[in-house]
Amino acid sequence: MERIATLMVLKPGMEERYRQEHRNIWPEVKVGISRFGFHNYSIFMHGQQLYSYFVVDNLEQATAMAIEDPDNQRWQAHMGDFFEEGPGMQDGSTIYPVEVFHTDGFTGPLVTVQRVGMLMQLKAGMEQAYQEEHQKIWPEILLGIERAHMRKYSIFLIGRILFSYFEVEDLNNAMHLLANDPDNQRWQVHMAGFFDLGRVFERGPPCT
Repeated sequence: MERIATLMVLKPGMEERYRQEHRNIWPEVKVGISRFGFHNYSIFMHGQQLYSYFVVDNLEQATAMAIEDPDNQRWQAHMGDFFEEGPGMQDGSTIYPVEVFHTDGFTGPLVTVQRVGMLMQLKAGMEQAYQEEHQKIWPEILLGIERAHMRKYSIFLIGRILFSYFEVEDLNNAMHLLANDPDNQRWQVHMAGFFDLGRVFERGPPCT
């Protein structure tokens, strides 16, 4: 099972039209996503940037199936003019941020599932040090993520930008628990010098 993120960039002024297209996505495209083996597919919008997250058994095989599918070909042609930088399935130009951290987190059932995306920006030159910190992340931080009922937590890096994905039952409650966790407070102080900025940019249902 592979966890994948992608980056796409819309042309200026295409943001609302893109949302409309995905509120009315073709049924055959949704069927194809499942048939090709893509699971848990979400797209998050921040300005003109689109960050997607999905899980797939075999990315190369699933992509090959999508490229050969007539319905997907029609959809790609239909959406092609929306992008400055697009999915690139046909020409291999898809931008894949690199996963630098993952924890399964909470593995129990959630009454409701809130899919969340976050963007953070590292200071110049901090990319390698950030990855090294997350290769030896404190065990108590992983326990805190689990106690907050956050699951499937992944962080992807592209340039200086960090895109995070996770699922949670109640985001506000989870953030409150972490904010009041002494171990998390120490971690935030420890990591504060790495960042230019960071914020949650999508709290509700993603684009698709």
